Amino acid sequence: MQDVTDLAFMRTLARIGSLPDLFVTAYFRSTPTTCAIAEANLRCIEENETGVPILAQLAGSEPAPLVRDAERLLQLPIAGINLNAGCPSPLVNRHGAGAGLLRDLPTLRACLQGLRAIVPHGQFSVKCRTGWAAADEFPAILAEIAAATPDLAMVHGRTRKALYSPGTVQPETIRQAVTALNCPVLGNGDITTLPQARHWLTHICPAGIMIGRGAVRNPYLFRQLRGGAAPTDDDMHHYFAVLVEETNLILHTKRTAAGHCNRMKKYLAFCYNYFTPEQEYALRRCTDISDMQRILSTVSAPADSGQN
Repeated sequence: MQDVTDLAFMRTLARIGSLPDLFVTAYFRSTPTTCAIAEANLRCIEENETGVPILAQLAGSEPAPLVRDAERLLQLPIAGINLNAGCPSPLVNRHGAGAGLLRDLPTLRACLQGLRAIVPHGQFSVKCRTGWAAADEFPAILAEIAAATPDLAMVHGRTRKALYSPGTVQPETIRQAVTALNCPVLGNGDITTLPQARHWLTHICPAGIMIGRGAVRNPYLFRQLRGGAAPTDDDMHHYFAVLVEETNLILHTKRTAAGHCNRMKKYLAFCYNYFTPEQEYALRRCTDISDMQRILSTVSAPADSGQN
């Protein structure tokens, strides 16, 4: 996720002892006129001391720039290249990239085939949604993906039209992808609790799950999935304290204290639903990082983060 699952977050997960099996960078934007090898994304690759492999994610709508940037990224210490065909951002979609590729299957095909031709075996993956407007578009999308023989597919169980609306994830579409594709499929979409994660792994996508917003809300999910304890209030206080430290290490030469608060709010936006109304009100309006730390030291662990 742009400006959220970044180097500071990766380092925070390492420090709190709750790491996933694989990281994916925020997207590198590939266009004909710009080789958009973003500095923040490069840092996720070049300064990744966690020991966890990382995929470089590309977003674009033309094969040549995608191939150009993939060839450059393959020179770096990455586990592979991931094509983003799922981002619902209007700005990205307006240029035909992200989920915009799902509206133009010939272009999706060309991008998939172009990358498949130059990415080594075992290193090419694609992330997609189930369609632009309706899930009945998904079989044709799956056919294009299958023809490109990716080594891994990640399916967000919503259409682009659904954005992130509550209750719109369709797990049956992910099971459809598991059946249709000759590669492991990771399921994605509103996985925020341990029971949900276990249900998905058991009944929907046994190859694995991809957690974004849920991991920011409860970063100890990865620890729990390995049999570790649910987070306590002290664990959550530690998480926020470490995240403040890690964001400061990256931002201290570029941001004011208020700017540091605003960056922290990008992470906190996924946590507000378990803060008290008073805590949320104070954090949203906070401009002093010391005040923010004081408030965060009083929050409780998510009520649904237990081992049930």
